[in-house]
Amino acid sequence: MKSGTPHLKTQLKSDDWELHTSGYNESSWFKDIDPLKFDKLNRNISVDVAIVGGGIAGITTAYLLSKSGRSVALLEDGYIGSGETGRTTAHITHALDDRYYNIEERHGANSARIAAESHTSAIDFIDRTVRDEAIDCGFRRLNGYLFLDPTDNKSSLDKELAALKNAGITSAKIEDESPLKSKDTSPCICFHDQAQFQPMQYLKGIASKINQYNEATIFTETHAKEIQSDNSKCVIITDSGHSVTAQNIVLATNAPIIDKVSKIYDKQVAFRTYVIAAQIQKNSVPSGLYWDTGNQESKDHVKPYHYVRIQQTGDQIHDLLIVGGEDHKTGSINDKMDFDTKFKSLETWMRNIFSVEGPIVYRWSGQVMEPMDGLAFIGTNPGKDKNVYIATGDSGNGITHGTIAGIILNDLILQKKNPWAELYDPDRKIR
Repeated sequence: MKSGTPHLKTQLKSDDWELHTSGYNESSWFKDIDPLKFDKLNRNISVDVAIVGGGIAGITTAYLLSKSGRSVALLEDGYIGSGETGRTTAHITHALDDRYYNIEERHGANSARIAAESHTSAIDFIDRTVRDEAIDCGFRRLNGYLFLDPTDNKSSLDKELAALKNAGITSAKIEDESPLKSKDTSPCICFHDQAQFQPMQYLKGIASKINQYNEATIFTETHAKEIQSDNSKCVIITDSGHSVTAQNIVLATNAPIIDKVSKIYDKQVAFRTYVIAAQIQKNSVPSGLYWDTGNQESKDHVKPYHYVRIQQTGDQIHDLLIVGGEDHKTGSINDKMDFDTKFKSLETWMRNIFSVEGPIVYRWSGQVMEPMDGLAFIGTNPGKDKNVYIATGDSGNGITHGTIAGIILNDLILQKKNPWAELYDPDRKIR
């Protein structure tokens, strides 16, 4: 970003390629990156695995399966990352927004340990992949800080810290002094060794490696219109009339596109979340991931909370402070609470906590699928066809959940035992 040059976009334009599948404003991740565009499907093909969805879950699954020697076709009706992955704020963390004490109460202590292990492993997987594949995506390790919302009290931090210790996250600790000097947000839980990256650059790096490992092909602007499946084979019919025949299908589309049998929509709730990015002086805000504990007066099962990180830019003077929150159930927003009001509320909160004076240069929104029991749905789609797999319910941890999905689905399709698969089973009963 050029110094002092706001880049706020508010209108959908024909050349705004990144807006085709979600939202009307572009996120900051699309600046200075060409569309992650591949050929459209223009013929009938047959592969081992067909994947629908070109976000982090679909791309990670395709990457791992291609490394395992399977032929893969990935279909994306927009461009790679043009859905929810391009609208994330890319916190790579095992600090769950559903809270470990809730996971422990609903699923048991062992399940909370598995959840912690899987998210920690996802961070390590991304770290290792960035190094092994030499992906230039600004990946860096840093601490995360969970501080109290004004409606909350310290007992919730104490409760979460105890659950974290039970779950095996023993490095987490309560700090009496927050890194943020501009506002007293102490005490807070410090999560060591979390991470962040530029998500579109990561997807670009992974996508470029997929074809190198085996026969794998990515198709963009290719809409999956119809899915036919039985236990022997699956067929995807695209809107152009071409077909993909596969032994297995993975639906990594944020929300399931097959739901008549699985009824996953009865097990999760869609939320709209909002994000702004403000121009700040470099080093004016300590590096870190920041979250508050959420509005405890909310009746939602996940309390709406704020989430913050810094995006480094090529500018020698400025960076971006990215702030998200103001979630509401999709379709339930009050007519008087329009988008501008949501963005303004975020700006007011940000300037109060961080004393930011720079302009707002981006604002966007995304859709978050919140599972009713706090855990994503990753695995075999409920029903008679055991060769259709889904990944949904990412909650506020889409980057790690999408990575976990790739690892689990790769193992299931290869008929390997995965230690996390039972926890995330889409056919589980909601507690």
